[in-house]
Formats: sequence, structure tokens, C-alpha cells
Amino acid sequence: MKRVAVLTMLAVLAAGWSLSVQAQETDASKSGRQTEKVDQKKQKALYQYQKKQEKAQEKAQRASDKKERKAAKKYDKEQRKMLKDANRPVKHTS
Repeated sequence: MKRVAVLTMLAVLAAGWSLSVQAQETDASKSGRQTEKVDQKKQKALYQYQKKQEKAQEKAQRASDKKERKAAKKYDKEQRKMLKDANRPVKHTS
């Protein structure tokens, strides 16, 4: 009788121990997957932030280039006008 009770107790303890090991392994793998997902989300958010920054910088650069072109065009126009006026004969009024 005692032998049967001891064997039953050993079987119950062995089964309980193996279940707790399996439960810990699944928690660890689940935690690992969650960590990977969080890391992927962070990486994606960083990538999107960098893309927005690049777009904003390109937009600012385009605006700056446009202003520079307009200023150069205005300067050239003024220079042409001054040259035209300089080549015109002077009217003498007396």
C-alpha cells in the first residue's frame, strides 16, 4: 500500500513539475514575441518620423530655392532696365 501511495505521489509531483516548466517556457516565448512586436512598432514609428522630417526639409528647401530664383530674376530684370536706360540718348531741354 505504501509503495502505491509513494509511486502515485511521485507521478503527481513529476507531472506538476513538467507542467510548471512548460508554462514558464511559453511565458518566456510569449514575452519574447511581445518584445519583438514592441521593437517593430518603435522602429516603424522612428522610420515614419524620419520620413516626415525628410519631407519637411525637402519642402523648406524647395521654398528657399523658389525665393532665391525669384530674387535672381528680379535682379536680372532691374539690371536689364538700368542698361536700357543707360543706352538711351539723353533729351536736352532748353
